[in-house]
Amino acid sequence: MKNVTTIAASVLAVLATSGAAQDDELESVSLRLPWILNVQAAGYVMALDQGYYEDAGLDVEILPGGPNLNSTALVATGSNTFGTHDISGLLLGAAQGMDIVMVGACFQDHPGGVITLASKGIETPNDLVGQRLAYNEGGPWVLVQAMLAREGVSLDDIELVVSPSTELLINRNVDAKTGFTVNEPIAVELAGIETNVILPSNFGVNTNAEVIFTTRDFMEQNPDTVQGFVDATVRGYAYAYEHPDETVEAVLKMNDQLEPEQQAEQLRRQESYVFNEFTRENGPCAFDTGVVADTMAVLKEFTDFDADLDPDSLYSTEFVPTK
Repeated sequence: MKNVTTIAASVLAVLATSGAAQDDELESVSLRLPWILNVQAAGYVMALDQGYYEDAGLDVEILPGGPNLNSTALVATGSNTFGTHDISGLLLGAAQGMDIVMVGACFQDHPGGVITLASKGIETPNDLVGQRLAYNEGGPWVLVQAMLAREGVSLDDIELVVSPSTELLINRNVDAKTGFTVNEPIAVELAGIETNVILPSNFGVNTNAEVIFTTRDFMEQNPDTVQGFVDATVRGYAYAYEHPDETVEAVLKMNDQLEPEQQAEQLRRQESYVFNEFTRENGPCAFDTGVVADTMAVLKEFTDFDADLDPDSLYSTEFVPTK
């Protein structure tokens, strides 16, 4: 974990006093997650746990998302101050008229991809030819389609099964499935079955997850609040991956329905999505702005997305380092 230590040293030196609150009353804000609270939210949890949000003058409430708790809609309507989602979800929200703006990108690569049975020797997109692949509509499937197209693999050459079930893989009813590669393989491996993963990001399909966003109106009227929130979150991400055991413990305190072993392993697998060459240069949650346009191009090619949006209008580079 040398990369995390190096990043943490530089980030904490710069941000240790950023937006520090003295005796002033804290400003209450809320963060809506895209799904249930687990170690995917490690950066925010540790920013709260370690008092980084308080240092920035903020009283932050972290709230779970879910099937009926869409973070984009809840932020766009003012029910929550900040949210996190992947770029695809935010583009879909913008296409529906939501005036939301991205202010940081904390998963530099998207964890959506293909999980395969290691025994089948499926390690590249071309290895999927002739195999049974389970998929369901959603972010990972869109990214996988884009990856297959880039690699010249036709869907006609793959036996497709429409299902989100990990049990199909555990029972060896399929050879591979689309899904989230930081958590779903763990369930298969705990059942005693080795897996491989194929990531679209390794084949030129670039997009971000855990993108921090707010409304344009809030950003323009409260830039110091946005800056304080982003700075504290960056500190939280650095701390979380330097102190994994402490992080898992803090997450479990906030959601005791989680399985500790699974959460520890998921946190370990997430590290490479958060810290890569780009963040070693720019710091956690830095924004490679070209990824927004890349994601929009994928949506237009592989979904019915046809909104005429200017990708440069959907993010701000004011609050985090960028290229």
